[in-house]
Formats: sequence, structure tokens, C-alpha cells
Amino acid sequence: MANTGSAAKAIQLELNQARQGMMYYSKLVESLEDVLETLAAIDAPVTDSRTKRGRAAVGRKAEPKVARTQQKAATTPAAKSKLPSTGKDFWPSLLTDTPQSASEIFKAAVAALGIRPSSEDKKKLNQRLSNALSVLAKNGDINAEGRGRDRRYTRKTSTAS
Repeated sequence: MANTGSAAKAIQLELNQARQGMMYYSKLVESLEDVLETLAAIDAPVTDSRTKRGRAAVGRKAEPKVARTQQKAATTPAAKSKLPSTGKDFWPSLLTDTPQSASEIFKAAVAALGIRPSSEDKKKLNQRLSNALSVLAKNGDINAEGRGRDRRYTRKTSTAS
């Protein structure tokens, strides 16, 4: 009897370890999916058909892939963004010859779009702004001066030689 008790305890410990591993990997999968979604948003213009993904509760058994796909399809009509598209030319059009911070450009974007964004829309618009400014600055399409929060952006002045 002593052997079965210790075996049961060892199995219980192993089971707890496996559950912790499942929780870790499910959180890792969610994080990686979010990163992929962000990268896809950078590469392709954002449309109103994007939706939020439903998340399975941690600790539940993994659902079959078909069931997860059906669950996502069921939530599609409910979660639509009211945020208009902001294309490649939108962000540089907001810049002036006077250096502006990212928050000033954000305020100009909200004014240019003529919307009252919800907190979620503000978050999305801020992500779009950050990505656009980063890419435009790296490509040399706009001027960026400073570091971190002190960074200021201006439009590129054309030099006629």
C-alpha cells in the first residue's frame, strides 16, 4: 500500500507540472498570435473585417481546430472596428515643418479622421501611428530627431539641387 500511495503522489506532482506547462504554452501561443497579427497589420492595410479572437480559458482541454475555427466565425459579426483606414500617405500628410511629438501627430490624426475614438480605437490608432512613424523614419521618408519620448518628427523637405 505504501508504494501505491507514493506512486499516486508522484503522478499527482507530474500532473501538476504538466498543467503548469500547458498554461505557459497557451499564454505563449496567445502572445505569438498577437505579434503575428501586429506584423500582418503592418504589411497589409487594415480593413473593417478584422475581428478579435476568442480565447479559450486556461486549464480547459484544448478544443479541436475545427471547433475553434467555428467559434471565431461565430464572433465575426459582433466585433467590427469603426476606425477608418489609414493608408500609406495619411501619416506623412499630418507632418509639418515644425517638429512634432507623436502625441501631437496622434491628435492631428484624430482631428483629420473626424472621429471620437473609443479607448480600443485609440489603442489601435496609436499602434498604427507608432508603426508608421517607425517605418517612415527608417526609410528616410520623414525626419526624426531625438530619442524616446523626446523624439520629434518633421516632414522631409525636398532639396532642389
